[in-house]
Amino acid sequence: MMDVILAAANSAVPLLLASLGVLLSERAGVLNISMEGCITAGAFMTALVMAGGGNALAAVTAAIAVGAFFGSLLSGFHLLLTANLFIAGMGINLLIPSLAGLISQIVQGSRGAIHIPEAAQLMEWGLPYITWLMVPLTLLTALLLTRSRFGSHIRAAESSPDFLRERGVSVEKTHFLVLVISSAGAALAGAFLALRVGAYVPGMSSGRGWIALVIIWMGFRRPTGILISSFFFALIEILAGRAQGIGGIPVTLLLAMPSLAALTALTAATIAYSSKTRLRG
Repeated sequence: MMDVILAAANSAVPLLLASLGVLLSERAGVLNISMEGCITAGAFMTALVMAGGGNALAAVTAAIAVGAFFGSLLSGFHLLLTANLFIAGMGINLLIPSLAGLISQIVQGSRGAIHIPEAAQLMEWGLPYITWLMVPLTLLTALLLTRSRFGSHIRAAESSPDFLRERGVSVEKTHFLVLVISSAGAALAGAFLALRVGAYVPGMSSGRGWIALVIIWMGFRRPTGILISSFFFALIEILAGRAQGIGGIPVTLLLAMPSLAALTALTAATIAYSSKTRLRG
């Protein structure tokens, strides 16, 4: 049982990184839905850099940089060109896998998987430390939102943008920053995922970016709730994977369990959140 819990904790790391990032954008009123694409971008860049001889630090830095780039691109489309944020985010989700395949074809001569040298040894050494760092990261995010000036700007950007402008704070700059941070966080999640798997594989994000959007609502838009929700979804993923091979259970049903859980959790969280809002009203 303990090995299942530890595996779930490790599997929760990319979900938590993506969810905490998208929480910042959601609390600022600019929900970043390009998380799926940014996870793919981070995983691809990590594998590409390490396959080319770079070390893990350079690969992760490159992944964060490419995530920040796509966050800046999304911000530019939305804030400067007044594009619909949802459509622009969907465009990035569709662009990145195709772009990764094109670059892989040019550099590697193949659109398939990219093996990461010595990834297993790296993760075996660093995985426990990275996993335990997720708890302090969650607490730091909570402090950022509730105790810092930037956190107050984030919260006011959604509820009182005119108040911020009267104080001389640029709402657009706040939106830009949270979109860049959330995209970079998703790319970091992709980097961790690629290192844990030991390769970049097309489609390896497997809906984690969409699940991250569900997690922020299931966690009631609070970092600690997001931490618990990330572990919950990771546990379902681990149990579904280990249940494969049990007679009588279709593999397709097991593979769909995280998505079914996301749909169920989103429905339940929406009902609970609506009930809580009505009670306050």
